[in-house]
Amino acid sequence: MKIEIIQNESIKETEITIKAKLIDDELSEVISCLSLIGNTVAGERQGIVSFIPLKDIYYFESVDNKTFFYTKDDVFEIKARLYELCEKLANTSYVRISKSTIANLRKLKSIKRSTGARLEAELTNGEKLMVSRQYVNEIKNKLGV
Repeated sequence: MKIEIIQNESIKETEITIKAKLIDDELSEVISCLSLIGNTVAGERQGIVSFIPLKDIYYFESVDNKTFFYTKDDVFEIKARLYELCEKLANTSYVRISKSTIANLRKLKSIKRSTGARLEAELTNGEKLMVSRQYVNEIKNKLGV
């Protein structure tokens, strides 16, 4: 892969152009990384709405008909439904791991087999999430294993 950067003070807005014969796994990963830069999600905590970069979110979870997202130190409520987030986060580092959870693979520390054909995912913050067996293939495909 060849990368060319042209720096010029007369350029008013940064523009990224990708020229490729074929979009392979490596290029898809690059596009996924670029799509997260600058993207934020509005979340509410203690009556205050904050805009959190997608790259800082560990996972989204639906509990009692409410949707939350988790960062390293905080939990925020978000108005969107999980299925809406799945659509928004398609072709990013996020993957559905259970009926109630979408995880950020960039925050994944390790993954190991668990009982009943499930997987246990450990995040970089030490938190552990279960990957339901119906989503095991999806996460394996995203990880390339």
